[in-house]
Amino acid sequence: MRYNWCMSKMVTVALDLASEQSGMLTTQQALRRGVSRLALSRLADQGVIERLAHGVYATAEGAFGKNSALKAAWLSLDPHRFAFERMEDDPAGFTVTHRSAAELWGIGQLIPDKLEFVSTSRKRTRREDVRLRRRAITSDDITIVEGLPCTTIERTIADLIDSHEDLSLVADAFGDTTFGKVDFDRLRALLDPLAHRNGYENGSDFVRFLMSDSVEFERSVVASMLSGPLKPLMDSFRPQLPHLVLNPPSSPAFKKAMADIAKQASLEEFRPLAQAPLDNPKGAQRGDR
Repeated sequence: MRYNWCMSKMVTVALDLASEQSGMLTTQQALRRGVSRLALSRLADQGVIERLAHGVYATAEGAFGKNSALKAAWLSLDPHRFAFERMEDDPAGFTVTHRSAAELWGIGQLIPDKLEFVSTSRKRTRREDVRLRRRAITSDDITIVEGLPCTTIERTIADLIDSHEDLSLVADAFGDTTFGKVDFDRLRALLDPLAHRNGYENGSDFVRFLMSDSVEFERSVVASMLSGPLKPLMDSFRPQLPHLVLNPPSSPAFKKAMADIAKQASLEEFRPLAQAPLDNPKGAQRGDR
């Protein structure tokens, strides 16, 4: 009778712990809550939880949840500590980066070949499906996405470029970002040291390429302007709206319309697009790299 009570108690504790961490828990975390290894093994045998990786278990919700492999890998890299304890680690902890970050953000089509994390400290793992990077990164370049520490969109774009990813694919990823969510000042600063080797004068020039080469980003600009705070201003540009919507993005007509709007609105966000050449942007174009 007491055995059944103990097992019932451990089931409750394990499930409560998993509910705090997207349906996942580690062996070491369970031990801290008083759940033994034997109990975890029996819970797995009974189908209450299942093993996702060495030392990592999940409920059905966690095992089949979004980004489950990435979350399980993140937990396994520091299995003794609870997720909430690690959220304050910032640069010294493990942060999702590069292709894994792009996938977590839901931008682009750069499929990760490994689960990638970055830290300012030297870290090691025996997992062959995990790539750990050590580099300088600040807390300003880290945010929380889907419950995981992840590089910001600006840092993610810069990291992909720094890793010599195809620029047209990076532009596509940039195009999937939401207009108004990008810190252009930060993006320009991050791209400045990468500009010359990629054929651009500076970070601003590089940003213009990304915007000009990104069909979806330009469409998001239009959509935002038609429905957001700029709607009253856009009403004065009604005659030009057909050109914005019907002309192919990056066309001279589109850019001229954007330049006119940027001039009257005096908005920094539109300046890179407004200043973009009306023919082909400087540097390599889609398919040239």
